[in-house]
Amino acid sequence: MSEEDQEHQKFQEHFHPNIIHDTSADTPGVIASELAAEEDGLLSNELVRTHSYGAALDDNTYEIDDPNGGYALPKAQLYTVVSSLFMASFLAALDGTVVTTLLTLIASDLNAVSNISWIATAYLLSSAAFQPIFGKLSDIFGRRSLLLGCSALFGIGCVICGVADSVLVLVIGRFITGWGGSGLTSLGTITMSDMIPLRDRGYYQGLANICFGLGSASGGIIGGVIADWIGWKFVFLLQVPLAALVFLAIYFYLNLPAGSPGLGVKGNTSEKLKRVDFLGASLLVSSLMVFLIATSVGGRQIAYSSYTFIGLSLGSLILLLLFVYVELYVSEEPILPIELFANRTVLSSSLTNWFYTMAVFTTLFYVPIYYSAVLGLSATENGMRLVPNFFSISFGSVGAGLYMRATGRYYSLAVLSGFLAIFGVFRIFFLSPDTPNWQQYVLLIPSGLAYSCMLTVTLLALIAAAPLKYQACTTSIQYTFRSTGSTLGVSAATAVFQNVLLKQLTAKINKLITDPKKAAKIIEKALDSTEYVNKAPKIVRQAIVDSYDLGCKGAFAFAVATMILGVVSSLFMREHKLHKSVNRD
Repeated sequence: MSEEDQEHQKFQEHFHPNIIHDTSADTPGVIASELAAEEDGLLSNELVRTHSYGAALDDNTYEIDDPNGGYALPKAQLYTVVSSLFMASFLAALDGTVVTTLLTLIASDLNAVSNISWIATAYLLSSAAFQPIFGKLSDIFGRRSLLLGCSALFGIGCVICGVADSVLVLVIGRFITGWGGSGLTSLGTITMSDMIPLRDRGYYQGLANICFGLGSASGGIIGGVIADWIGWKFVFLLQVPLAALVFLAIYFYLNLPAGSPGLGVKGNTSEKLKRVDFLGASLLVSSLMVFLIATSVGGRQIAYSSYTFIGLSLGSLILLLLFVYVELYVSEEPILPIELFANRTVLSSSLTNWFYTMAVFTTLFYVPIYYSAVLGLSATENGMRLVPNFFSISFGSVGAGLYMRATGRYYSLAVLSGFLAIFGVFRIFFLSPDTPNWQQYVLLIPSGLAYSCMLTVTLLALIAAAPLKYQACTTSIQYTFRSTGSTLGVSAATAVFQNVLLKQLTAKINKLITDPKKAAKIIEKALDSTEYVNKAPKIVRQAIVDSYDLGCKGAFAFAVATMILGVVSSLFMREHKLHKSVNRD
C-alpha cells in the first residue's frame, strides 16, 4: 500500500462514518457518512453508505428529466395537487378546533360529561404523536401512497365520529382522524417540496399556512353552525366528501416524474416493510404519546407533584432515551436520523421553532383570559380583538415567501423577525387595564407576524440545510417540534399561571375575609371560572381581578423568556442556497 493510500485509510478510519460536506453552505459539519462529498475526494461512494436512508435512489443524485420551469409537474397538474393539499391542510386544522363549541353538547348527548376533555384531546394527541414518522415512511412507500392512506384514515375517522353512540367510540374516531390529519399536514408540506423549487417554496408554504389558519380559526364557528342546523354528528360526516375529493385528486394527479425522491424505494411491499424501523417508530410514538398525555392532564386532572405525573414524565424520558439509542446504534434505516441534529442549521431551526411556538401559543391562550378576567370583556368583544392576528399571520407567511422568492435569502429576515417577536411579547407583558382599545386590537400583530415569518424561514432553512434525500425527514422534524412546543408551552405557562393565581388569591382574599371556610370557597370558585368575578362578593372582586392580572403576567413572563430563547437559537442558523429548480441546480 502506497504512503498516499495509507494516509487516505487513516483519514477514513478517523472520520468515517461521521462527516458531511454541506454543499449548500460550502462548509463541513458532522452528520452522517453517506452524505460525504465525493467531489472533495474525501470518501468514496462505496465507503460512505453506512445506512441507506434515502428515498427513490441510494445516492445523492436526483435528476428529474425536463422539469417544467424548475417544477416537477406541469402547471395545471401542479395547481390541482397543491389545491388538494391546501384543502387537506384546512380539514386537518378545522378538525382540531371544530369540537371547541360542541364539547358540552356532545358530552351531554352521550352522557359523558366527566370524560369531556378526551373528545378534543384524542385528536390532538394522535396528531402530534404520529407526525414524526410520516417523513421516513413516505421515503419508503412514496408520498402518494401515504397521502392516500392518510386521506382514507381521516375519512374513516370522521365516519366513526358521525355514527358514534358512546364516548369511547367517538374518542376512537377522533384518534383515527388525528392520525390521518397529522399525515395530511406533514406529508402535504413534504410533497410540495418534491414539486416546488426552494426559491418558490416559501410562497406556497405561506398560502398553505393561510389555509391551515383558516381551518383553525373557523372550526369552532363551523361546528356550532352545523350542530345548530342539522346536529353535531354532521359536523364530522360532512367532512367525509371533502376528504374523498382530496383522495381522488391525489390518486389521479400526483404523478411525480422519474427520479423524484417522493416516489419511494423500489421493490415489493414485503421488501419495503423490511426497511421500516418499527422499533424506533414505536418508541418515538410511545414517548410522544406519554409526554403529551402528561402535559395535557398535568396540573388539571392530576397534580404536578403526584406519582402519576412523575411516572408519566419519567416513562416518556426513558422511552425517548431508548429511541435515541435505537436510532444511533440499532436501526439500519432510522425513522428519524439523530445525526442530523449535529447540523447547526437543523438544530438551531428546530429549537427556534420549538421556543417560538411555546411563546406564541402561551400568548394566544392567556391574552383572551386576560381580556375576560381582568378587562371584563364579553366573548364577542374578546373574539373581535383576535381577528387582526389572523391577517397578520397570513401576511407574514406569504410575505416571507415572496421575500425569499425575490432574494433567495432568509437569514436577515430571521433576525428582523426576532426583533419584532421580542417587541411583540414585551408589549403583551405590559398589557394593563389602562391599555387603549385600539392597542388591544393590534396587540398580537407583532408576535403573530414574526411567528408566521419564522415558521416559513425555519422550514426552508431545515430543508435547504440537508441534502435532498433528507427533506422529508427534516420536514417531519419541524412538525414534531411545533406540536410538542405548543403542548409543552401551554402546559408550562398554565403551571406558572395557576401557581401565581393561587398564591395571590390566597393572600388577598384571606386579608379581606376573616372566615377561613368562606375565604376558601371564594378562592375555589375564583380558580374554577373567570366569570366568577361578576358574581363574587363586591368586597373581593378587585382582589380577584388583581390576582388574575398577576397570574396572566406570570404566563406572559414565560412567553417572553421562551421567545428570547427562540430568537437566540435563530441566530445560529446558516444562510443556505435556495435553489430555483427541484433538481437543486
